[in-house]
Amino acid sequence: MLSELSAGPIIGIDINGRRFSYAVLSNGEVVDKGVVEPSDLIKLIKRVRPRALAIDSISELLELAPSVIKGIGKLPFTVSIVQVTRVKPDREETMEYLARNYLGLNITKLDPDTTAEVAARLCAMGIGSLVRVYEPETRIVIKASVSTTPGGMSRNRYMRNVMHRIKYLAKEVKEVLEKNNIDYDVFRTDSEGIRSVVFIAYADKSRVRSLIKPRRSMDVKLTIESVPSDSIRYVGLDEDYEIEGLKQTKGRHLIVGVDPGIVTGLAIMDLEGNVLSLHSGKNLSRRHALRIIYQYGTPVLIAVDTVKPSEYAKKLAAMVGAALYYPERDLSIAEKSKIALELSREQGVNVKDPHMRDALAAAYKAFTKIKPKLDKVEEEVQRVIRESIDEVKALVIKGLSVKQAIDEVSKRVSINQPVEVKVVTTEKGNCECRDVREEYERIISTLQGEVDRLNKLYLEAKNKLEELINNYDVEARRDQLIRSLEARLNILESELEKYKLKVRSYMESIDNMRRGIYDYVNGDNYLVIRLSENMNLNKIAKLPNIIPALTLNEILNVGIDELIRRGINTVLVLGDNVDKNAVKPLWKRGLRAIPIRMVMGNDDEIFVRKGMIDSLISKLEGELLREVDEDYLRRLINEYRNLNRTT
Repeated sequence: MLSELSAGPIIGIDINGRRFSYAVLSNGEVVDKGVVEPSDLIKLIKRVRPRALAIDSISELLELAPSVIKGIGKLPFTVSIVQVTRVKPDREETMEYLARNYLGLNITKLDPDTTAEVAARLCAMGIGSLVRVYEPETRIVIKASVSTTPGGMSRNRYMRNVMHRIKYLAKEVKEVLEKNNIDYDVFRTDSEGIRSVVFIAYADKSRVRSLIKPRRSMDVKLTIESVPSDSIRYVGLDEDYEIEGLKQTKGRHLIVGVDPGIVTGLAIMDLEGNVLSLHSGKNLSRRHALRIIYQYGTPVLIAVDTVKPSEYAKKLAAMVGAALYYPERDLSIAEKSKIALELSREQGVNVKDPHMRDALAAAYKAFTKIKPKLDKVEEEVQRVIRESIDEVKALVIKGLSVKQAIDEVSKRVSINQPVEVKVVTTEKGNCECRDVREEYERIISTLQGEVDRLNKLYLEAKNKLEELINNYDVEARRDQLIRSLEARLNILESELEKYKLKVRSYMESIDNMRRGIYDYVNGDNYLVIRLSENMNLNKIAKLPNIIPALTLNEILNVGIDELIRRGINTVLVLGDNVDKNAVKPLWKRGLRAIPIRMVMGNDDEIFVRKGMIDSLISKLEGELLREVDEDYLRRLINEYRNLNRTT
């Protein structure tokens, strides 16, 4: 894993607002960087095909783009997710700490662009932990490519063709999995008469894809994807991949009713007949089912409601070494509904769907079947081993007789009798014993010499090994230092380029300012002054080539007549929504008001060309003052009419 990561490519990402900053690292060089929308992150991963996605927090990724995890699971290649801040699976450090200690960057707060690059470089150096967000399972889905809503004979013929094709592909997948000894579950369903088949293969996606290839035709598609986990686990980058064992609650034995199918139902019951939990889930793998069951205890009896148990139930029982119960005949819907209703009343359980109902009925039927034996166990055990009733019940369920179960548990709790040790002494040894002793002493002396020789060889080998380890550490530290300095140099060069761009922008602003001042002195530019309350209007009016900038409210507060009286006849009106219609009343009052957006693009400019202002004044004067004032005309007409009526 470490050697693969060092070559790359690696994509480092960090949240930047509601988007992601990213940096693509390949062979120690940043070959691409930028900002991407969460919806486009999968497109970036498909384009780059990285070995790893380096992040600083898996929780941030899940919060902003939870669909990314599912999308990565569907990719035709494997992408490892590495959280670099998890230097060990059980220890976490800040990005600033890692940048300082591994890359020599003493930055108080990293920005998103730099964080993305630092994450990629740390990942390439083998810093961080793998984030396990997928189960060691692979989902294979075979279904129709399109839905056929039109009716008629053509649709029926198409449906038959699709069903035949899906059935053929499912048979092919089944044969491949069995030939390669890959355990699996299979779920079938019908939708609008078109069957879909889902396999849950208990193997890594890379192995499954090496045997089965995704397909897509006009009518049917076969997809292969990893199964997202409902929990997050961290694994060291130098650790071998191992399937994590399922943790179970010890001390309580269970009867588990199972109703397999596209939606699988589970009913968990203790040996007293108490319902502990009901659960149902779509495409529920056996591993997922056991994770739910083990929260409550150890299953000793798996029960179904049909006379012919499914492969799912058989395999589930075999995985945990539990007995398998099935009734003498299939339970009817009426029977199962009656059982669910009775248990709901007695124990207050909430049966939400038919799958829970069927699983609950299976568990209850199994309990009533074995209850006489369990009662007998109680009677017998109370006289023998009162503390181990539950263990005896579990053995009886697995097929032992009551007596055998009691004997077995009795052996476990029995106390071994103390062994008497006798010391035999002799008053006097004969010569034969003396000869034997001398022979033993010679052998001991020889062995002692061999031990001394081996100790000497051991010390020499140990010293040589320590010397080799020290030399290796020096080389490793040197290589790490070189990689660290190279990464630091690249980041500093990137920062230097940013500052060069800023300096270039500042120099351009200074040049523009210099030219503006020169043209102002020559009378070719107007100077725009943002008018405020504490400014003296008389002094501003006396300055040459000055145009004040105000908002409409400020103009009204100062007063149009007051501005004109002070000699200020032309102003720029601030505001994004101010147009020539908004300033028309000001022109009617004699104030030449120009919307600022007609003059300059932003509020930071302080010079404006005199020719532009003169041209705009002429244009607005022609448009606004020469137009017929409809309100004024209407008032004149109304006054004329009123005058005629009176006369």
